[in-house]
Amino acid sequence: MDKKEILAKNKRKAKNTLDEREQRIYNASFGLGAVVVGVLCLVFSIYKALHREMFYEDVAIITAYLCTTFFYQYKNLKKPGYLIFGIATGIIAFVCVMLFFMVTI
Repeated sequence: MDKKEILAKNKRKAKNTLDEREQRIYNASFGLGAVVVGVLCLVFSIYKALHREMFYEDVAIITAYLCTTFFYQYKNLKKPGYLIFGIATGIIAFVCVMLFFMVTI
């Protein structure tokens, strides 16, 4: 392959993929979005608790997110702490979902 072919092939490939900078921004945006979701769940939970309302759904949302994140980190990094936190937050999310449906029925 000559230089022009390599550059043309690289240009075609680059159109369909994110470069390293774009990938970093893309990943950071999801992290920032998750922080906003967590803060909103916390605000709504505090509001409901102060008004003596049940807030299981808010806790279920945030713990399900954390569970997914921890399991993904464990799958890729193989650190046992992530597995432990994944199981713990998964149990909390499951219990909150069950309590939500038991209270609303």
